[in-house]
Amino acid sequence: MEEQHCTSFGYKFSLFVYRLLNHLPVFHASQDNSFDSVNSLAELRLSLLSLPWGDKHIYLFTYIHKGNIKERFNLLSILRISDIKSPRSKKELDQLEADFLGLEDDTGGSKSKLRMEFLKHKSAECQNSINTLNNKVNSYIAIALVYTGLFAFLFQSILELGFSLFSVLMWLAFGLSSISLINVLVLLRRYLQVKGTLKSRFGSFKGSPDFKQLAKSIYIDWLTSQDEQWEAATLVKNIEKYFIRSVFLSSFILFSTVLLPFIQQVSPNTIKATNDEFILIDKEGKFSPQELLSLSKTITSDNTIIFVYSSSNPSGNASANFVITALNLSKQSSVIKISDELFDPKLLIATVKEEK
Repeated sequence: MEEQHCTSFGYKFSLFVYRLLNHLPVFHASQDNSFDSVNSLAELRLSLLSLPWGDKHIYLFTYIHKGNIKERFNLLSILRISDIKSPRSKKELDQLEADFLGLEDDTGGSKSKLRMEFLKHKSAECQNSINTLNNKVNSYIAIALVYTGLFAFLFQSILELGFSLFSVLMWLAFGLSSISLINVLVLLRRYLQVKGTLKSRFGSFKGSPDFKQLAKSIYIDWLTSQDEQWEAATLVKNIEKYFIRSVFLSSFILFSTVLLPFIQQVSPNTIKATNDEFILIDKEGKFSPQELLSLSKTITSDNTIIFVYSSSNPSGNASANFVITALNLSKQSSVIKISDELFDPKLLIATVKEEK
């Protein structure tokens, strides 16, 4: 029982890791039968580099765990939607049409009527599904137009960061988000192309209208619509997947480059949210004796004083050491140094923490 539990945990953990790798363009993990998603550990594809491009995925230096071992490694591999499920050929449709016309009927024609009702129901069901997909795509097109404006704003915000480890991280996130957004736009274009092929095939019925020809036309139209519906649904699923990825990364960039610095650059009165925080050096680099006096009055043997300042703030470091020595806090104090990108380089804040 315990062994089964470990095996189950190991499987779930491995699946979680591969799904994380599925989000990265490098050291990429995927499944061909899920069109670059990962739903299980069967027939996994591992690639050094993966580039999505609409209805196809390009893999470089790739390995897939299936088939002959000599065929598992490839320098370049391209996966298309049609490789997973190709539409019915004209020959197949002609054979299905002939088989349908060869179906027997009873004297009263009740079987044909039942077939007609069934086909009308299935055809309407398929068309409703296609209409739902069309509505989704129309919504994504409208959102994408607004979203590209946000992208331009994020690009400008990252440019203002200069060069640092933080800016490199932001550019990396922006690059991944850009790849996802570009793929969304290509997928939308491809979907519109698929949508343009959704045409009913009633040419033979127009030439010789009768009940059986009508039923046959609905039947063939339903079969072809099924193929197109599957491709359209796969495209919409990938549109949603890459759009969510892009939005998540863009939200991360927006918070990191715009909202977080705004929070950090608020006035000292806002920073001092409680009576347990004392701004010993303000944003202008001025030391406050009043704050030091207030701090000294709150210190008890049960307190721990935490000094927070920028890692490149020598004045903050010296002042913190002075306060620790002057107030004899060597045994009940600690220091937190924060990067300049995340904290004002002139501030020195002392926080009083009650010991529980």
